[in-house]
Amino acid sequence: MTKIQHPTRILLMDDDFHALKWNTAICMRDPRSTVVGECESPDALLAHLDDGSSEQPDVIVIDTEYGADYPNVEALLSTVRKVAPQANLLCLSQYGHPKALEAAINNEALCFVLKSEVRIAIVPAILQALKLENFVISPAVADKLNGLAPRLAVHTIPVWKPNPNLTPQIMKSFWLRVFFGMRASLAAEEMFVETATVERYINQAYK
Repeated sequence: MTKIQHPTRILLMDDDFHALKWNTAICMRDPRSTVVGECESPDALLAHLDDGSSEQPDVIVIDTEYGADYPNVEALLSTVRKVAPQANLLCLSQYGHPKALEAAINNEALCFVLKSEVRIAIVPAILQALKLENFVISPAVADKLNGLAPRLAVHTIPVWKPNPNLTPQIMKSFWLRVFFGMRASLAAEEMFVETATVERYINQAYK
């Protein structure tokens, strides 16, 4: 694993367009990370890594559930490992299929977490995986490890839960600005508040 300097350069691959854009927005808003590429398929991911003109990532975040026309997870991770041996691999999963988890372990991924558990905290999860020597998982993955790698040292991150200070107005402004990509002025119009108020809500959400 290479030493990482902030901002951490992240390459994202997810065949769910909305999930891809969500994670991109989260990573770009965090000053500790930046996104060097978005890929909607394994082929696009490999093409990016093979493109000498593209900025190469410190971290590759790979969705492990995608269409039947794509290569299986084991084949993809193995290929990525060969093409980008210096990159750190982190795996996201919707369901946590044991085969995908096994492939992540076999190809020395640093992390395997469920999307529903990491949610908005993807950057902290990435940074923990880079910092710790243990295999980073989210809670529901623990049971799936039984028998796969009995001697594997793991670190379990907590399930992300909204801060009680995140009021409905703050959360609505966050979803409109980050998830739906609305300009602050449009989000303000939607919420019947001033543009500066929306930006203040966004800053409060990230804090």
